[in-house]
Amino acid sequence: MGDFLEDHLVEGEEVIFDKRHSLWDIWKNFIIGAGSIMALVLLLTKFKPGVGDSTGYVVLISILAAFFLLYYGAYPAFKRRFLNDVYEGSDFVVPFLVMLVVVGAWAALMWFRNSEGFADIWATLAWVAFFVVILGWLVYPMLRWYFQHFILTDRRLILHEGIINKRSIDLPLEKVNDIKFKQNLFERIFRYGDLVIESAGEYGQQPFTNIGDPEKIKQLIVGQRDLSEDEQARRRGRDLAQDIARSMRAGSTSTAAQPVPQAVQRPEFKADELEVVEGLKKLADLHQQGALTDEEFQRAKEELLERMEND
Repeated sequence: MGDFLEDHLVEGEEVIFDKRHSLWDIWKNFIIGAGSIMALVLLLTKFKPGVGDSTGYVVLISILAAFFLLYYGAYPAFKRRFLNDVYEGSDFVVPFLVMLVVVGAWAALMWFRNSEGFADIWATLAWVAFFVVILGWLVYPMLRWYFQHFILTDRRLILHEGIINKRSIDLPLEKVNDIKFKQNLFERIFRYGDLVIESAGEYGQQPFTNIGDPEKIKQLIVGQRDLSEDEQARRRGRDLAQDIARSMRAGSTSTAAQPVPQAVQRPEFKADELEVVEGLKKLADLHQQGALTDEEFQRAKEELLERMEND
C-alpha cells in the first residue's frame, strides 16, 4: 500500500487514517468455512448418500442449503433493498443467482441421493466442495481484506481495492454533503457497519461497507471536512486581503503618476482615505469570521495604514 500512497498523494497531503475492512469480516468467513468443512467431513464419512437410511444426509444438506440461501442470497438482497438509494437494480442479480443455484443444487442432491451411481461420485463432489470452501471462505477473504483500503487524508477520501483488477475512488472532502452510517443488531455487537457518503456533482452516493466503528469514522470525516472548509475560507480571505492591498497600492501609483491641480488634491486624498477605511472594515469582517488569523489581519492592516500614511 505504500507504493499506492506514494503514487497518488500530492505533496503536503497528510493521511489521517488508513482502514481496512473490519476484522470480523474475516472471522465470520473463517467460522462459516470451518462449519462447512465439518459438515463435509460428516458427509464423507458418516452420512453418505446411497441406498438405506439417509436422514443425516438430508438434514445436513438442507441445513447447508438454507444457510447459503439466506446468508448469501436473501440477506444481501435485503441489504441492497435497505440501501436502495445507493444500489441499482443490477446489484440484485448476484443474490438472485445465488439463490437460484442453491435451490437447484439442493433439489439435485435430494433427487439423486438414493442412486448407486451418484454414491460412487459423491466423494469427488465432496472434495471439490472442500477446495471451494478453502479458497472461497478462507483464502479469498484474507486477500480481499489485505488489498482493501479506506483512506482519509486532509483533502479527500480514497477507496482502493482489488486483488487483480484494481478499483480506486477519490472523493474530495469539499464535495461531501452528508454521511450516514448503518448498523443492524449483529453489526453493533461486533462494532462494524456501512457508511453511505452523499456528495455533490458526479460523485453521487458512495457506500463503504464493513467499516470498523463507523460512527467514529463518520465523526473523523466530518471533523476533517470542517477543517478543510475553514482552511479554504482562510485562504480565500488571505487572497481577498492581498487583492485589497494590491488595489490600494495600484490606485496610489495611478494617482501619483497623474498630476492634478492643487485645488482638487485634498478631495482626492479624502477619497483615498475612505478607500483605506473601507478596506480596513472588510479586513475586520474577515478576521471576525475566522477567515484571517490574528497575524494575517495585523499584517494586512499595517499594509493599508502604511498606504494611507504614504499618501
